[in-house]
Amino acid sequence: MANTANTVNATMPGIKNNWSLLAFARAHGAMKVGTFTNKDQNSPDYGKQFRSCFFVDPNDSRNITFVAFSRNLGELSPQQIAAQKNDLQVVELENGHYSLCKQGSLAGDDVDLGL
Repeated sequence: MANTANTVNATMPGIKNNWSLLAFARAHGAMKVGTFTNKDQNSPDYGKQFRSCFFVDPNDSRNITFVAFSRNLGELSPQQIAAQKNDLQVVELENGHYSLCKQGSLAGDDVDLGL
């Protein structure tokens, strides 16, 4: 995968761009994993704690890019992320949020159609 963002074609709905994890880190700074509290009062998860990745811009520590763990991937420890760094990607969704997932996978939820 190239070091620049790739526009994903229409066969991958909901995803606007994607980067290898390493390319995203080169562009957005040091990667960290932390625990946060949902402060969106309109969310059904308001007040709940969650773990997320975030990248801190080395030129401006106030510039932080949050990257959620995809539901299909689940939460990973920093050690697990480091061990899988070549197999992970960051996708930008059409809503502007970012998600960490396995390369080549969609960030969406599985749907059991009973087929």
